[in-house]
Amino acid sequence: MTLAAKRAATRELLLAEGREIVVRDGFAAMTVRRVAEAAGANLGSFVYHFGSRDAFVAELIETWYAPLFERVSAEVAGTGSARDRLRAAILQLVDFGIDQDVFLGRLVMAAASGESAARGFLRSLTRRHPRLLLRLVGAAQQEGQIATAHPLQVVCFLMASVGLPRLVASAWQGPPLFGSDVTAAMARIARDRPYIVQRLDWALDGLSPRGA
Repeated sequence: MTLAAKRAATRELLLAEGREIVVRDGFAAMTVRRVAEAAGANLGSFVYHFGSRDAFVAELIETWYAPLFERVSAEVAGTGSARDRLRAAILQLVDFGIDQDVFLGRLVMAAASGESAARGFLRSLTRRHPRLLLRLVGAAQQEGQIATAHPLQVVCFLMASVGLPRLVASAWQGPPLFGSDVTAAMARIARDRPYIVQRLDWALDGLSPRGA
């Protein structure tokens, strides 16, 4: 293995171990020393590749997010009606959220606690996949598949149909105020993919122009 290949492998290993630590224990527990030890690297190697913890966290988040952005971008550039591509793009978000539920939660908590890289990433989201969704909404409206309304209003409605039940279900956790059976059913309906897809399809049907 060449020196360049070894360095690239070390870099990827550091990022992989960093992700594992975040999933297990959160961003606050992810120290430079702990990441380096988990990867079997020395501190000098960490500094060589990333310079600082903040830079490492920023790249860790970016490499975590990149596959989602690529998938949503592929749906935008795909074929078929804009409505179908919008549905497919939102389902990419759904599947990513299901698969990356723990890391996403850690990220939001880190931003709330003041982690600068996490806050910076969340602030940058408006110019990332949400912008692509807005583009698809505009295209679907031009094709006459979605009623005329502010594209942001449409995106908010669609994302609420997908995600709001999950927030409600989370709020119901703890003491079973509505009974354990209802709480369990609500959690299942909020989180299981078939129910999420059904809500999304209902929302898209509801956005069809009247008379369509």
